[in-house]
Amino acid sequence: MSRPPAWARDEQPTLEELSNAGMREEVTAQRLHTRGTGRLPLDPAAAAFEIREQTRALRSTRPNRRWRALDKFDQEIARLEAKRQDAFARLHEAEEAVRQAPELDAQTLAKWIAAGEKNKRPAASLYERERERDASRLLSEACTIELDRALERRKEHILGSRAKMVADARGELDEKVGKLEAASRQLLALREAALEAREVVEWIASYPEPRESFGFPTATALGLRKPVETTLGTKARVEYASLLLALEEDAKAIRNQFGPVAAKSLGLAEPATPLTTAMWDADVDPGWKREQLEKARGLLPWSADPSKLADEASDFRA
Repeated sequence: MSRPPAWARDEQPTLEELSNAGMREEVTAQRLHTRGTGRLPLDPAAAAFEIREQTRALRSTRPNRRWRALDKFDQEIARLEAKRQDAFARLHEAEEAVRQAPELDAQTLAKWIAAGEKNKRPAASLYERERERDASRLLSEACTIELDRALERRKEHILGSRAKMVADARGELDEKVGKLEAASRQLLALREAALEAREVVEWIASYPEPRESFGFPTATALGLRKPVETTLGTKARVEYASLLLALEEDAKAIRNQFGPVAAKSLGLAEPATPLTTAMWDADVDPGWKREQLEKARGLLPWSADPSKLADEASDFRA
C-alpha cells in the first residue's frame, strides 16, 4: 500500500518526498519550456495575468506619428492607465495595512490594558482595513475592465482605418526617403568640389615644384586602408561611387523591405513557395515550378549524378 502524503499524515514531509517534489517541479518546468511557455510562471493564475499584461502592452503601443482620431483614443487610454496605476498603488497600501492591522490592534489593546482598562475597549481595525482593501481591489478591477474596453475600441479603430493610415504613413515614408536619396545624389557633386579645392591646396603647397597628388581621388578616404577598415570592416579599396550605390540601396531597403507580417499586410510579401512554406503540390505556382525546372536543367551538365538531379527535378514538372 502506498504511503499517504505528508498533508494527509499531518506531519512534515520526509527528505525523499521533498526531493521527489523538486524533481516534479523541474519536469513540469521542462515540459512548459518545450511548449514555448517556459518563461511564464508555473502558477496558472500568475501566467494568465502575465499574458494579459503582455496583450495590453502590445495593444497600447504607439507610433512616432500622430493621427487626430487616434490621439483621442490614446488620451483616453493614458487617463485610464494612470487611474489604474493609482488604484493598484492604493490596493498595495491597503493590503499592507491589513497585514499590519493585527499587530497594531494588539499594541493598542495592550496600552488600554496597561492604562487600567479605563473607558471603552478600543475596537479592532482589521475589519475596517479589510473593507478598504476589498474596495481598492474592486476599483483596480473596474479600471482594468474599462482599460481593456478602451484598448479594444482602439484596436477596432486601427484595423478599420488601416488602409487610410497605411497610405498616410507610406506617403510620409516616400517623402522622407526621397529627401534621403536627393541628399545622397548631392554628395558626389559636393565631393568633386572638395577635391578641386584640395588640388588648389596641393598646388600652393608644392609650388614651384609640380603639384604633389596623394592617394586615389575616386576611392573612399582616398584609398587609405585604416579609415575604410575601421568604418566598413574591409581592407579592400572601396570606390566612392560604390559607396553611393550602397546608400541608394539603403534608401530602397528603408522604403520597401519589411518583416513577414508587415510585408503581407502591405502587399509586399514574396509569393509563398515550398522553399519557405509547407504547401500542397496543387497550391504551388506552376510558373515557379517551371523556373525551378529550368534551373535544374541548367545544372545538369555540371552534376556528378545526372540521374539523381533528374529525379529531384521531376517534382517541379507541373
